[in-house]
Order: sequence, then C-alpha cells, then structure tokens
Amino acid sequence: MSAHPRIRPGALGAAVCTALLGTVLASPAAHAAAPSPHRHTLSGSRPGYATAGADAGAVPADQRLTARLYLGSRDPGGLAAFLRQVTDPHSPHYRHFLTPAAYQRRFALGPAEHRAVADWLTRAGLTVTRDTAHYMDVSGPERAVRQALGSPIHHYRTARGTVSAPSGDLSVPSSLGTEVVAVSGLSAPAAAHPQSHRTTTPLHPPRPPHPRPSGTSVADADDTGAVCSPSFGGTPATGLPTAYGATPAYAPCPYVPAQLRHAYGAGGAHATGKGTTIAIVDAYGSPTMPADADRYARATGDRPFRPGQYRQRVTPKDWNVGSACAPPASWAGEEALDVDMAHGLAPDAHVLYMGADSCLDADLMDAEATVIDHRLADSISNSWAEIIHSDPGHLTPDLVNAWNLLFEQAAAEGIGVYFAAGDCGDSSPGAAETGVNCDPKTTAAQADFPSGSPWVTSVGGTTLALDRHGNYAWETSMGDELSVLTDSTSAARSSAARSSASRTSASRTSSRTSGKAWGPLPGVFAFGGGGGPSDFPQPWYQRGHTPAGGHGTPARRTTPDVAMEGDGALPVLVGLTDGGTFQLVGFGGTSAATPAFAALQADAQQETGHPLGFANPLLYALGGSPVFRDVTDHPAAAGTGPLTAVRDYGPSPTAQAPSDDQQRYVLYALGRDYGLHAVPGYDDATGLGSPSPAYLRWMRRTGGIPR
Repeated sequence: MSAHPRIRPGALGAAVCTALLGTVLASPAAHAAAPSPHRHTLSGSRPGYATAGADAGAVPADQRLTARLYLGSRDPGGLAAFLRQVTDPHSPHYRHFLTPAAYQRRFALGPAEHRAVADWLTRAGLTVTRDTAHYMDVSGPERAVRQALGSPIHHYRTARGTVSAPSGDLSVPSSLGTEVVAVSGLSAPAAAHPQSHRTTTPLHPPRPPHPRPSGTSVADADDTGAVCSPSFGGTPATGLPTAYGATPAYAPCPYVPAQLRHAYGAGGAHATGKGTTIAIVDAYGSPTMPADADRYARATGDRPFRPGQYRQRVTPKDWNVGSACAPPASWAGEEALDVDMAHGLAPDAHVLYMGADSCLDADLMDAEATVIDHRLADSISNSWAEIIHSDPGHLTPDLVNAWNLLFEQAAAEGIGVYFAAGDCGDSSPGAAETGVNCDPKTTAAQADFPSGSPWVTSVGGTTLALDRHGNYAWETSMGDELSVLTDSTSAARSSAARSSASRTSASRTSSRTSGKAWGPLPGVFAFGGGGGPSDFPQPWYQRGHTPAGGHGTPARRTTPDVAMEGDGALPVLVGLTDGGTFQLVGFGGTSAATPAFAALQADAQQETGHPLGFANPLLYALGGSPVFRDVTDHPAAAGTGPLTAVRDYGPSPTAQAPSDDQQRYVLYALGRDYGLHAVPGYDDATGLGSPSPAYLRWMRRTGGIPR
C-alpha cells in the first residue's frame, strides 16, 4: 500500500514512467532425480531456483537447520468422499458437518502415526521441538536433515540474493508417504501480500459522509479541496481535457457501508449477520482497533460494535518482522479495511481478528488453523495472496498440498473460507510492468493462491456505479488504465513510445485544453481484479460453468467464483489511525470485496438458519439465475460512451502551478482488466457475477437448498 495517493515515483507515477520498461523473468529449468522404491518423493519440494547453474555450494554438514514437516490425513480417500457428500447441495448428507473433535478422530493422524514420524526423525539425528495436529517442527545438523529427507541442502544464487534449498526433491520413507505431505523452512520462505491499495487523500479531521438527496447533481469537496461526485457521472470534469472522445466526470465519493448494503440487498431485518461469527486473518495487528472501527461506524452513520462483539488475538511479542513482509503499519490499513467491510455489511455479526505473527505462510497457516481447529467462526475472510510461479520460487507444490488439506478440514467442519482473487489482472509479467499491486517476481499468467485452491471461495472485484438516487446502476469488471494530466509535448512523447496501434488511438483521442492533455492514451494498466486458470484440475462443481479444456489442455480450476465492489478508482471509505491521527481514506482492492462477501454470507446464514460451509457448490448450482448480476466489461446500462472517471486528489500543499495539476488529477479508464475479460455468463474477471438483492431473498425463502 502506498502511504500517499499522489502521482510520484514509487506510486502510480512510477507505473506511468515505467510503462515501457520491464523484464520477463525466465523460469529456471527443472531437474529431478529418479525416486527410490523405498522412498516417497514430495514432488516439487525442490524450488525452481535450485539449479546446477546457480549452485553456490553445499551447506556445511554440521550447520544447524530447522524445518517444519506438515502432516497428512489418515484417510485421504475417505475425506474426499465425505467432502463431496457434505458440500453438494443435492446430496442427502448436505451440511452434515463434523465437529473439530470428530474430524480429528476420523481423518487426522492419531497418536500412533505421530509416534512413527517422530521416531523416524529422531533416528536420523533430528530433534522434534514441536508436535501439533498439523505439523512437527524439527532441528538438527544438515547431515541429519539430509539423512531424514533424502537430499543435501545447498546455497543457490538468485536475482534477489543467495538462498538455500534442497538440491533435489525431498522424500520420506514409503511407510510414511501419507503421514508427511510437505516440508518448509529449508528454502526461501513463502510470503503473502495484502490485496488493497490506498487511493484517496486522507481527511483531517474526518468529515462524515451522508447519502445524497434524490436528484442531487452538486459535486462534493472534502477538506483537502478534492472534488468527488455524488453519483457516477454526476459531475462532469469541465475545464479538464476530453478523453476517449468525451468529457470525463469526477469519480464518485468513496462508498460507505450503507450504500453497499443497499446495492447488494444486505442490512434488512433478517440480513444483519446476527448469530454468526466472521474471522479475519491478516498479518500483525493495529494497536488502535477496535476503537478505529467504532469511530468509523459513527462517522458513516452506522452503529459501533456492541461490547464483546469484536475480539482479537494478536501477540506483538512474537511478531516476526523482517524484509520478507510489509511492516506492521502497512498491514494496519488492511486490517481496518477488512474489519470495516465485515462489520458494515453484517452489522450484527461477531468479528474475530486473528493477527498472524508475520506474512509468512507458516504464521498465516497457524492463524488459520487456530480458527479451524476450534471452529471459532462460521467464515474466514483472507485479503492477502501470493503466486506459485515466480523467480525465485518459494511456494512449492508440497506446501500448496498442506494448505489445501487445511481448507478441506474447514469444509468438513462447515466453515466457509474466502480469499481475495488479487489486484493484478492475470498476474502475468506484462501486468506486473505497471500494476501497483503486482508481484514483480511473477514468471507467468496465473491465478493467485490460495484464491486458486479448489476448497476456497475466490472473490474478485468489480467497479460499482450508483445512480443519482443512490440505487444500483451497473457494475463492470475491476480493471483500470491510468493516464495523468500533462502538457501536449509530454503526451505526444508518451504516445509515440507505444505500439503503432496505440499511437493511432492516441492521436485520435488525445485532446488538449490550454496546452494540457491526458497521457498516455490509452492509459497504462494500474489495477485490476485477479483471476484465470489455476494449477489445479477443474473441480466437480465448476463443470459446465468454466472452460472444459481441450486440444491436450486439461480443464482447470478457474477463478474468481464471485465478485463485488473493490475498484481503486471508485473506492470504499475506511477509517484508521495513521501517524497518530484518525483518518477517513479511500481503499480499493479485492481486499474490500472479500470481507464484504464473507459478511454477505453471514447475512445469508442468518436468513437460512444453518451454517453454509464451503460455498462454491451452492454458488455454482445457482449460476445463471437472478441471484447473480451478470457483470461485463461494458454493461448495457452504462450506455455507449467510454467508462472513465477522474480522481481528484486535491491541490498539492507544496507543488506550484501548473505542475500541480499533474499531481492532482488522474484519469481512469474502467472495465479494462489485464488479460481477463468479463463476458456474458461465467468469466475469469468476475466469476458468476455479483450477488443481487435476490440472493439473500432466495436464501430466506429456500433455506439455502436448491429445489
């Protein structure tokens, strides 16, 4: 997240300045040793960067190492069969969930299996330092790790420094092939990133926004002097250059929960989340929660948390703060966004904030497992993501398997797990050249993870437009191309540097007002909802809805599943304390959509009177029905003109005119996700679409069971 929204190096200005720059990182070639008949190989446990050409030598045999061994299920086949029965809305066993204790007895490893794993590790010379239901932590010299896991540990040179890794895939004795599913800690750690972006200038002091009266068309201005519109297209940006053949309008003022509840049908007498608990898993924790959430609720006309309605589990003394993670202060904005959206769309639901000790997978999995093992919530909202294909790679297939087993346990217990689909379009190297929330280490177009897991609900983003009466107008895919206000010469230079097609378009559409123009046109990709095919086979519930594959290409699990408002150009309002001062700030990202949909599911659970559990089979059973709004790149209700919005960040306190205008105004072309397209029916930009008010009405009428 950027600390300030102005166009400058390191933020959106860097995206424009580097539009023509970027290096596509090549994925290192893989090599694998032949498996031993007496060993079970953990396929993919050697990361891609561990190549012979990058080898910097063996780790000394007496160097002490630590590792974590993730444990499997005692009955993987039985678990798969049970999950199909309990999550299929057409099954007679639908929603016959297990308690955590029953899950442990039926599917988790028992004491005998734990002893067998511990004995094997001890015989190899390792010390078991922690033994839990999900993993064992071990330590010992490299020679003992090599003996136990079948591979030496070497140092490898990467573009981002020298890191260690197994020189071959790790393995375990064949007799323990189902007991141990993954090993972490011997290579570069897997780390996640928040999927949000601060997009407006903070208000000091906060000014409570209010719904505008019917028929109003008067622009609003905050205490910084920035102009926003009370509705989409309601305030033309007169005096600024035209773009894409039309006069753009100022972007709407950031949305507040009351507007979102009205748009999606939440917040009625029976749709407030009463009797449910939403868990939020992020890294670290803000020292000013929940006071910030209560202050935000009052500022936006909502009710603060009741005593005991908000709980949190954070342990600052155990935080692992290092270079792999954004600092705790950066994650505080993510926490505020998640809590505000969860409480805003399910105002009577309990909210449990679980702050992991870092953004590393090991700590995030611990936080997730705590909720699942004790069934502390009905749903878990996760507004963070990582990628599988990167250089250097860190998220190995065996670690992915460990994550999926945890999500399967949640499904067995009737817990819905929701993940942000990402803010980088198809997460390809092309998107990463300019996308502000992209991982620059990406090596291929890919669905983000854990969003791509077949056992979580992937929540994508939309751009929501309200009319002048405050009613739903339309939605398009969350995808923004950015242009800035510049002089004619600069605009011409930017356009000339683009492809011939882009140059032709720019010469037609760039207009100049008093020597000013938007440039470049078309703009550069800045922000977009994530999605696309994942590394997993197409799950049964997506058959008939997502691409079937063909020509030698297997059908894949495709994301997202559903989508809601999250665009950075038309953000939601969030309240947080930053630098000792409480602020109201606009935030965008699938980080906004994910807790909002988890909250909508809490409302749906209240409507049905039953835990919903893993949502996807039911969602796809309802695909194509009126409970979803079919979102497209250019909705018919938006008319035939270009979908654009000007975000006004207010006058700079330091810059001198006329350069001040370049810092102040940003033009967004909407509905232009990178590599993804919202088309009629299911698509890889918005999934099944966004929930309509009919969604909660259907839940109440049917109890959430298709007839």
